[in-house]
Amino acid sequence: MPYFVWTTVFIAAGFSFTTAIAALGQAMAVRSGLEGIARQPEASDRIQITMLLGLAFIESLALFALFIHIVLLFANPFLKYLQ
Repeated sequence: MPYFVWTTVFIAAGFSFTTAIAALGQAMAVRSGLEGIARQPEASDRIQITMLLGLAFIESLALFALFIHIVLLFANPFLKYLQ
């Protein structure tokens, strides 16, 4: 198969894997935040702010992965090494 087909397949697989891991991380963060709020309702404001900050960091990692995959797909810097 040509190089571009393999590149597309691996980029799609890599981004799918990255998205799945980010979604699992967000689910675990929300679950932990809700458990903390259920245990200590008086600390719910602080837990919620920390949880939202963590979710923003997880989502930013997913967006960085999307950016890297788009660069590899459309502006691949490794093309000059092909024969």
